[in-house]
Amino acid sequence: MAIDPKVYDQNFYRVSFLLSRFTVPYLRNIYREFDGDILLNIVIGEIGTRNLGQFYEASRTSDTFESRLDDVNEHQRVLRPCNALSISDATGIPRETVRRKVNALIQRGWVSQNQRGHLYLTPSVAQHYQKFLLELIEELLPVSRELSELLEHPPALADHRMTPRR
Repeated sequence: MAIDPKVYDQNFYRVSFLLSRFTVPYLRNIYREFDGDILLNIVIGEIGTRNLGQFYEASRTSDTFESRLDDVNEHQRVLRPCNALSISDATGIPRETVRRKVNALIQRGWVSQNQRGHLYLTPSVAQHYQKFLLELIEELLPVSRELSELLEHPPALADHRMTPRR
C-alpha cells in the first residue's frame, strides 16, 4: 500500500495516536520483559533477524520451516550466523556492550555461541516468547487495520485544518 503524503499530512495526529496506541504498550512490555534493558532486546532481535532472514526467505512456502528450527541437530545448520561485530555495526551499539548483552543472553539460554564466535538463537527463546508474540500480534493487527483504513479512506477534513509541517 502506497501512502499518499497529502492524506498522511492531513491525518498526522490521528496516525500518531493510532501508532502510539500500539508502540507505547509494546515498549512497556519489552521494558518489563527485559528487566529494563532495552539494548538486550535490540541485540537479540538483531541476532534473530540475521539468523532467520535468509532461511525464512528461502523457505517461505515450505511447511518444514518451523520443524527444522525446532530440531536441535538442524538448528545451527539452517540459520545464518552473525557475530558481535556485525551486531555492533548494524545497531550502532558499541562492540563491548554487545558482547556483554550476548553473554547475558547466553546465560538466559536464549543465544548460543560456537567456537568461531558465531551467534545463534536457541530453540528455547522461541518457546519462551511464543505467548508474548501472540499477544503482540493481537495488539498490532487491530491498530494496523485502523491505520490502513484511515490512510486508504480518510475522513473528510475541513480545509482550514492545520497540518503539521515536515
